[in-house]
Order: sequence, then C-alpha cells, then structure tokens
Amino acid sequence: MNEMSQLLTVKEVQSRLGWSRATIYRHMSAGQFPKPRRLSSGSVRWDQRDIEELIRIGTDAWKEQSEPAL
Repeated sequence: MNEMSQLLTVKEVQSRLGWSRATIYRHMSAGQFPKPRRLSSGSVRWDQRDIEELIRIGTDAWKEQSEPAL
C-alpha cells in the first residue's frame, strides 16, 4: 500500500531538527537540505519523508545524493 506522506511547516521542521529558520534556509541554499513544496505564494511545506531521510543520513550526504552525476 502507498502511504501518504505528511507535509511539514517550517516550524515543524525546526522542532524536529532543533534548527533555526535561518539555518534551514542556509543549508537549503548550500544544497544540503531538501527543497520545500510551494503550496501558494506564501506557503511552503516539506515532505516528512525528506526530513526523516535528512535526519538519517545528514546534510553532507544529502548534498552528495542530490548533486547531478557528471
């Protein structure tokens, strides 16, 4: 069965990681954090599975897996 993943707000992501909003966006700019899904012009959410994977493998590994192969 295909489970639906929950979409998390920035506050929920902050709570799970213990990071500030600025730290989340800094890692995102560096390619070390999953990109959010834009729901509307002022609303973004992160896929819970992406955040769980980031917690499991870390930011450096996230960057490596998201970089295109040459």
